[in-house]
Amino acid sequence: MSGTRRTQMTRQLFRDSLIELLQTKPFQKITVKEICEQADLNRTTFYLHYDDQDQLLDDIVGVFKEGLDRYFPPISDKTDRINRLNEYLLYVKENYKIFRILMSNDQAVGKRKKILEDLLSERISAHKPKDSLPEGKYIYYFILEGSISMVLHWIDYNFDLRPEDLARQIDELCYPVFERYFC
Repeated sequence: MSGTRRTQMTRQLFRDSLIELLQTKPFQKITVKEICEQADLNRTTFYLHYDDQDQLLDDIVGVFKEGLDRYFPPISDKTDRINRLNEYLLYVKENYKIFRILMSNDQAVGKRKKILEDLLSERISAHKPKDSLPEGKYIYYFILEGSISMVLHWIDYNFDLRPEDLARQIDELCYPVFERYFC
């Protein structure tokens, strides 16, 4: 096993451990010692990879964001939008613990929420509101927060809809608003 592969596996153990701890405890109360115990690794190993818990959380956010970058649907034809949104929802479903944590009200974690909002806003803000509407920013937040809320409720309801059905719902609700004001 190469050093790179070992490094990746070790980092994944630390990421998984912090995610598990965040299920039951606020970020500010989690110690490096607890993370190491959860991962069954020692503190020296932790500090070989991370300076502190914040850097580990940033690593988690970065890995999750890379996945979102791949799957978040660019705005294009309807079939492509729904297929890409479906892929994105499958990714969220596979990584729901991370998504749920990053969207939590935990202040230390919540500041990372901006990274996800920035990713989503890049997709929408590439389009300017028609006629420089002063209310454009409110419409933009309606689309952004509405979509995020639907995904969070989907997680809360234990994925009671198939991803493709939720993708179709989000598209049917959000895209006409987007198209009316931004295209």
